Amino acid sequence: MTAELPLSLAQTGVWLAQQLNPDERSFNIAEYCDIEGPVDPVLFEAALREVVAATPALRARFGIGAEGLCQYIDDTVDVTLHCFDLVDEPDPRAAAERWMADNLAEEYDLATGPLFTWALFAIGPERTLWYRAAHHVAVDGFAFALIASHVADVYTALATGAPRSPRPPGTLEQAIAADTAYQAGEEFAQDRRFWLDRMAGWGEVVALTDWHPTRTQASHRESGHLAPADLDALRSAARDLDVTWPEVVMAAVAVWLHRATGVRDLVVGLPVTARTEPLLRRVPAMLTNVVPLRFELSPELDFASVAAQASDRLREAMAHQRYPQERLVRELPALPGGRRQFGPDINIMSFNYGLGYGGHPATVHNLRPGPVDDLTVNVYDRMDGHGLDIVLDGNAELYASTEIAAHVADLVSLLSSVAGLLEADSITS
Repeated sequence: MTAELPLSLAQTGVWLAQQLNPDERSFNIAEYCDIEGPVDPVLFEAALREVVAATPALRARFGIGAEGLCQYIDDTVDVTLHCFDLVDEPDPRAAAERWMADNLAEEYDLATGPLFTWALFAIGPERTLWYRAAHHVAVDGFAFALIASHVADVYTALATGAPRSPRPPGTLEQAIAADTAYQAGEEFAQDRRFWLDRMAGWGEVVALTDWHPTRTQASHRESGHLAPADLDALRSAARDLDVTWPEVVMAAVAVWLHRATGVRDLVVGLPVTARTEPLLRRVPAMLTNVVPLRFELSPELDFASVAAQASDRLREAMAHQRYPQERLVRELPALPGGRRQFGPDINIMSFNYGLGYGGHPATVHNLRPGPVDDLTVNVYDRMDGHGLDIVLDGNAELYASTEIAAHVADLVSLLSSVAGLLEADSITS
């Protein structure tokens, strides 16, 4: 074991939430890579061992040390790669996804670990799925992407003889130290003052259901798709408005929520990486946060005005993105009792998911990004010319699957008609 390390702000929130609800499984996060080719399981396991050895976050254990809550880093961790040949199954992909769903329901022991799961599924002569899961206290989605990239690089080197890419500098100890320094510094105090001022006078939480505190953050998931031509129109609208296309999406979601609820002082949550320093963008860790975006809407506004608000609010939020959600919600008197979040979340993931494994391209499919307090709108831009995937996760105690599916259809319809939004006199037209 290494010396004791403190937890990041994000890790502390997850650890406490898991202790308060030991049976909760929504902190198990997972995704899989669809690899367009065969994978050598022996070499892949060797790659995983090398990556785990180089990634302290994957070897973390959590407990109470001499100075309180801490994490320990195991010097060595047994890496188990589950391998399945499903080629002869009637529906190989469905069989693999059933195993994944069962695995997501299993418990991780935060004190003893390991806190990750790897599995390979051969679903055809030229098709392999690589499943990766972990407890959210150890890593976040950004860290998952760093880990996947590292595994792809090492496996490709082992399989083809290609040189390994140099690993960028940075350690978990440095990342935790930077997070600890932030908590004790003036930037933390400035961020707190900014958010309390920005949220002053806020009085109504927007929701598409009769929200109440739930026993679980487990969710139902339904998906939709925005066609390439509609994405092109959305990008064109962004250029006309002098904003980015994600800001157009945020504005459209705000309009969608306003039309459905009538709420004018509307706040949505924005998941952020909370990595404002170059070092933090190089180290797999759990640092993510959710910040509020506050919209002031009325029927008289046009869509251009809402898009301008989205752009302004996003710029402000990114400058103050490290102040922890868990602390802010405790300081906001307007939040109903038991509520942990501001309203629905908008999670826009716009980066190239394509990774090569031994020369075979791959695409990432997210299975569970983490707990869902109410509703999360996930927007995936694969940068592959196939448009946008619009995925809604709704808390299972608040929404039925049919309701989530209907909301997806409504939102996709609105996004596909963004040109009409621009031409309308008001956002309610």
